[in-house]
Amino acid sequence: MYKAIIKTLIVSYLLFVSSFTSKALQEDFDLNGKSSFLIENTSTDTAFINIENWYTIPWKVQKIDTFILKNNSFYTSLISQAKDYFNLKINNKAFKIFSKPGSIVQIIYQSEDNIDFSGSEKDVNEFLLKKGNYFQSTESDWMPRVRFTHNADEFEEIITANDSITKLQQKFLTDNKMELPNWYFSFERKRLNYLNAYWKLNSLMYRKRMLNKSDSLGSQFLELTINDLSINDSDMLGNKRYMNFLSDFIGYKSDPMYENKMPSNIEEWIVFYEHSIDVINQLLTAEVKDTYLTFTLLNIIERRRYIFNTKWIENIEGEELKKLVLQKYEANPILPKGSQLPFFLLTDSDGNRIKSNDFKGRILLINFWATWCKPCIKEFPYENKLVERYDDQELSVVNICMYSDKKTWKKYIQKYQLKSINLFAENSWTSKIEKDFGIRGIPHSVLVDENGKVFQNKCARPSEDISKEIDKILIKDY
Repeated sequence: MYKAIIKTLIVSYLLFVSSFTSKALQEDFDLNGKSSFLIENTSTDTAFINIENWYTIPWKVQKIDTFILKNNSFYTSLISQAKDYFNLKINNKAFKIFSKPGSIVQIIYQSEDNIDFSGSEKDVNEFLLKKGNYFQSTESDWMPRVRFTHNADEFEEIITANDSITKLQQKFLTDNKMELPNWYFSFERKRLNYLNAYWKLNSLMYRKRMLNKSDSLGSQFLELTINDLSINDSDMLGNKRYMNFLSDFIGYKSDPMYENKMPSNIEEWIVFYEHSIDVINQLLTAEVKDTYLTFTLLNIIERRRYIFNTKWIENIEGEELKKLVLQKYEANPILPKGSQLPFFLLTDSDGNRIKSNDFKGRILLINFWATWCKPCIKEFPYENKLVERYDDQELSVVNICMYSDKKTWKKYIQKYQLKSINLFAENSWTSKIEKDFGIRGIPHSVLVDENGKVFQNKCARPSEDISKEIDKILIKDY
């Protein structure tokens, strides 16, 4: 009886919320948008739930791990800034779920093969369940594209493969059109086309910058890639694939064919970002320009706060977004200067257990990396040079490998002749290190003084002349 009352109260609450959010079930981007998510476990056993919900302003992920006892329910509020998808796993089976600002998503879980939807996006989520079963994957719109990016000999193969994958996706969408709301059918057609254009542009950049491949393209590559897509599409604002597309479109327009070398010092990074902002101002308009500038500036703050110029914020016209960027910049960062170095206990390549406080009395440059991270690997020669340069001084360069296979890590130490102190973070330490150091992407570097106090978290990388900051510590000029 008690459980039935609780369930009734939750459903009544959602209906109450729905009456006030019917106007919020809109097609617009909402910086503060939320959606309601309710799952009922009517199976005969406990259901283990994992939610991964990426959103764009700022680029972050909302993660939820919980469990629901049989004949119980779970309710939560999700960040939903735009029409987009989040990943759900129930007992490790993957589902793709659609939501938008104001959505109410309800799931009744009876078994792995028996799941029912209700709520405002019922038809769409039933379609996504059908699609996942048909393609035997919840990532069929992008995962098959990956191998062509890496393995194609000619770029024309990538174009043909991406177009073919998109046509398959569009056909399945069209075949099920009668089951879907018109607005969703139009949205998803556009999203798939933006994904297709993004992947071609991104493949070109990735192959040039990461694989050192110089692809030859026809003179109309960009025009054919974009086709009839609108660059300034306010209806798609905040959607991850549209924002991905804008990133690589701006990147291509800033440096066609990616002929210029990536910045190698702080001054070059400032020029790089200012040029990108100029291109954004030239090509984007109104709310698309403001939202994408906000997206870009927040990413700079997240990755390279040490070069951020508050004058860049003046390029945003909307006061709410201006205020958001300034607040993020002025907010106390994770591990501000003077913080105690977080504790870790990791193994080195010889199997020795190394504690963070074992380095007391030495300046530390800690670099977090992974074996699959190409930008991380490009830092190795610069790290080795730092070890050589400061060989007779109290500096240790410590490389901590994460998210990687241990055997591959050991092979890489030999392959790249790493002269740093090399530590490996097992899975049990990864989440703690991520949280303690505020790691949102790699490579990620941290400079620590001889007293074990953080000098700068997310500092300049070895390739960006971090030696200037190291020298300040050595001569006590701070």
